[in-house]
Formats: sequence, structure tokens, C-alpha cells
Amino acid sequence: MFAKDKNNKRNFVSIIWGYHEHFYGFYPDENYHLHILKIAKSLGLKPWIIIKGDKNIIKNDPNFDPDIEIIEYENIFNFIFQVIRFSLQNSLFYINSLEWQSFIVPFLSRKTIFMAHTQPKRQTPLKQKIQNFVYRFFTAIRLNNEAEKEFLIQQGTDIKKLFVIPLIVSQNIFKLTNVDQERKDLVYFGNISPIKNIPTIIKALGLVNQKYSDIKLNIVGKNYIKDFLKEEFESNPNIILHGYMDQDSKLANLLNLTLISINSSLSEGQCVAVYDTALCGNVLCLPKIMSFTYTFKDKALFHDIYDYEELAKNILYYLDNPDIIKRYQKECVEMIEKDYSTDMIENKLKDLIKNI
Repeated sequence: MFAKDKNNKRNFVSIIWGYHEHFYGFYPDENYHLHILKIAKSLGLKPWIIIKGDKNIIKNDPNFDPDIEIIEYENIFNFIFQVIRFSLQNSLFYINSLEWQSFIVPFLSRKTIFMAHTQPKRQTPLKQKIQNFVYRFFTAIRLNNEAEKEFLIQQGTDIKKLFVIPLIVSQNIFKLTNVDQERKDLVYFGNISPIKNIPTIIKALGLVNQKYSDIKLNIVGKNYIKDFLKEEFESNPNIILHGYMDQDSKLANLLNLTLISINSSLSEGQCVAVYDTALCGNVLCLPKIMSFTYTFKDKALFHDIYDYEELAKNILYYLDNPDIIKRYQKECVEMIEKDYSTDMIENKLKDLIKNI
């Protein structure tokens, strides 16, 4: 089935630009860096990682498989050498980061899978043209949803290269357990960074509190910006900062106490965190970006990215319409359970790898 190297195994090489300790707390199947290597290994391939920086940050992950070999590189020349070396062994490369180094790989190797983990619409026409050009040379491109596929087809990408295989959503941890207790508060689940556009959410909260003064916003995630909105957080009693939380029952219990999950990001990939909140019974307020509009088109309320007034209206609409809440809760959970199960996603990944 697979071409063999001298060790009688074809290599599967994942190129990782950054790995963070917060991955340690991920449910294993939601750790997209390690999950794809598990799938490759199950098909008889030898798993490798090429990473810039300290490899111990991955090795120290409690879920790390010691069968995975890791190579550190310190500069672009060493990186190119490693890619060429593995290319000569007919290795299959998996690249999952939208960095300029990623775009070198398809010119040095014949077998490549790319996944950007963000929507394929770039912020400038020049960046879009560069991406469209390089995408022509990848063997396969893994996408999160059909909207991304349609967009890339319009950009001229060969449809035969495009495979919609979303990330797994861990239904073992995140599920609806609170069906009787009253729920009314808001939650933002994800990292705190400029691209997440937290100020829009906070402005919307201010408008909501004019009608419902007791509604609180729970923010769950790691803060990557020092003193980011520190004054707003400290001066507003309706904002609760939980910090980073591992993906376990404690987090699931918290998400089962909130009612409305909010995201207003400038750009996203799949954003598994939103799916996790939905599985726990939260209805969704989402920005009008392709990461969400296709998948949740009739199961969520949408707002323009910076339009905090529209976001506030959507929150109030939910609070004033419990029948909509019940309907959207049910439809989101059913959709996620059906389309994002471990078995379905893993079978699609196996088929993709087998056919390259």
C-alpha cells in the first residue's frame, strides 16, 4: 500500500511551528497535532515531527506517544535540509500552520497534506494570490467545512485536492448534563488575543446589562497579551475571568451552567471551543465569517464582526425567546454528534492518507 523506506516503513512527517503547554490539557482526540500522528501510525507509517525550538515541550505532554521521533531545527537552512532528506525517502508530509515556511514544502516534496487551521480567505489580495499559487502544489488540502471548499474552488484551486475533514469534537467530555437548573449567563471560551476581538463582546455585555443587570460574562481561556483590557476586567463585576482550564469534567460543568456562547473573532478555523460549548447546551452568537455561517447557518444567531449592538440584540433575543433556545440547543447537539464523531473523522483521515 505504501512505499517503504530502508526501515521498511514509510515516514509520516508532521511539521509543527509552535506547540504550547495548554495542549497538555486537551482531550486527546482534540489535540490535532498528536491525533493525526496517531492515525498515521495506525496505518503502519512511522510518525515524525519536525519542530522549531525545544522538542521537550511536546515530549512532556502526558499524551505524547514515545514512538514519535522529533527533530528540532534552528534555522531555515537546516529545515530545508530535513525536508529534502525525508522527501528522498518518499515521505508523506503533513503541514498544519499558515506560515511562510509551510509554503516551501510542496516545492521540495511530492506528497503533502496541508491544513491551515484558519479560514482560507486572506486579509489582503496579495496574500490571497500567494496562497492560491502555492495551493496548486500541495497534493491535498484538508478543510473544515464546505464553505471553505466552495471559496477555494472560486479561487481556482483544483477540486480534486480539496477534502473536507473537520477536527474531532470530544463528545465524551462535553455533553449536556444540566437540563433542569436555570441558565442565564454568557460564556466566551478560547484564548484571549487581538484576533479574538474580546472588546466587541464586552461592549455588547454593557448593552445587555442595561436590561438584565445580573447577566454575567464568563471568560475561559489563556490570556496571551499582558494587561489586555485589564481595567475593564477588574472594574466590571459582571465579567468573570476563569483563566485556562483543562478539558475535563470541571470545564464541562462550568459550560453546563451558562446559556449563551459568544464568539466575535476576526478569523477562525473550526474553533472547536465553540462546538464544545454547544454540546454543553449553550446556544451560539457568532460572527459572520465562513468558519461559522455555513455550519451553523440555521442553528445560531450572527452579527458583523465589530457590531456589538447587533451582538447585544442577538443575546437579548435569546433571553426573551426560550423556545428558540430549546430548538437551537437540540439542533446543534444533533448536528455535532452526527458530523463530528471520532469514528467518522478518523475514517475520512485514513482514506485521505491511504490515497496519497
